Amino acid sequence: MIEIKNLTKTFKDKISVNQLSLIIHPGVVTGFLGPNGAGKSTTMKMILGLTNPSEGSVTIDGQSYKDLKQPISKVGALINGDAVNPKLTAKQHLELIAAASGIPEKQTEKMLIETGLENVKHKQVNTFSLGMKQRLGIATALLGNPETVILDEPFNGLDVDGIHWLRELTKKLAQNGKAVLISSHLMSEMQMIADRMIILAQGNLIADMTVAELAETSLGAYVKVRCENNEELISLLTEKGADIKQNKNKELHVHHLEMKQIGLLAKEKNLALYELTKVQPSLEELFVELTEGKMDYVSTGTTPVEGRELK
Repeated sequence: MIEIKNLTKTFKDKISVNQLSLIIHPGVVTGFLGPNGAGKSTTMKMILGLTNPSEGSVTIDGQSYKDLKQPISKVGALINGDAVNPKLTAKQHLELIAAASGIPEKQTEKMLIETGLENVKHKQVNTFSLGMKQRLGIATALLGNPETVILDEPFNGLDVDGIHWLRELTKKLAQNGKAVLISSHLMSEMQMIADRMIILAQGNLIADMTVAELAETSLGAYVKVRCENNEELISLLTEKGADIKQNKNKELHVHHLEMKQIGLLAKEKNLALYELTKVQPSLEELFVELTEGKMDYVSTGTTPVEGRELK
């Protein structure tokens, strides 16, 4: 288990990670999300001892990474898929790491098969596509059969088959009791595979909860209502415990009341409803709401997420 306590990292006058405390749970796929510059990569590097914290601590089963007797069996990570000697073959790369770590050679063959690289194991890495390099990076991360697997943007470069394979792989790792931490900007993929979400913005922890808990927050599922008299309906629903937001299009987003209740209450007061729709926001929509105004980089042009650049 990885435990992070009051973790802080400062670069000159910028706080990259600010008093971060959380636990990476075994048997769970955890999505690690945040805008560009949120502190995700810095946090992962501090877990692996690649960057020293300014304050706070990271322990893996009670020890720091540098004090682990065989770290490769505790934590396996894909941080940079290009961090490989390009003149080595895939097999040579894995064999080199296995020999240095005291891992049986048969484990390299197992990983080549597991990651779909068996047929290209004798090819040099400099001939690999980005997706193949990602597979090799994942093979490297899994080589020591680690208890925790950390993958930074693992979907990059993967084709449809590769994405499907990675989905199944991460689920299987968690089912086998491993802690899986994945950072990705592909919200649709994270929504499909993650059991828990950790969201950072400007180095601060914004959310640490299960997907179910996230959906039940005030940002979760709601009923969209359009009515002939919003003020009267708002007053009526508020008395019944509803939490209501009104957008610029005069639509009401009603939380904590079901569609049937809203419809019956409107009927009692003879209020005409033009729309009554149950809405379940996507993870991307929840992410945008949670990180609103908490980004270091915002584009001025038109992007798929209303001008916000996500990582």
